[in-house]
Amino acid sequence: MADFDSQKKDLMKEVRSVLDEVEDLYENASDNGSDQAKELKDQLRKKLGNTKSKLSDLESTLADKARATAERTDELVREQPYYAMGIAAAAGLIAGIMLGRCKR
Repeated sequence: MADFDSQKKDLMKEVRSVLDEVEDLYENASDNGSDQAKELKDQLRKKLGNTKSKLSDLESTLADKARATAERTDELVREQPYYAMGIAAAAGLIAGIMLGRCKR
């Protein structure tokens, strides 16, 4: 789970970086262009705003889902601790068997 969170954070950071670069390019673009260039610039501004909004919504949704999953997992472990310990023990046994076979 920590690896997923790390990858998610890296991806979001990269997307934000790209959006910031596009926004900088937009802001630094010359306003002396043709009417068509101005129209394209306005469209780009609108799409950039929409993309940033959607990215924020996605981040919020992912955080809410991760929080809900963690709460539900915690609930299940508290309700059935022996079941959770059994699953953890079985996973450890399987991992031990597989590692033992790999060393041969």
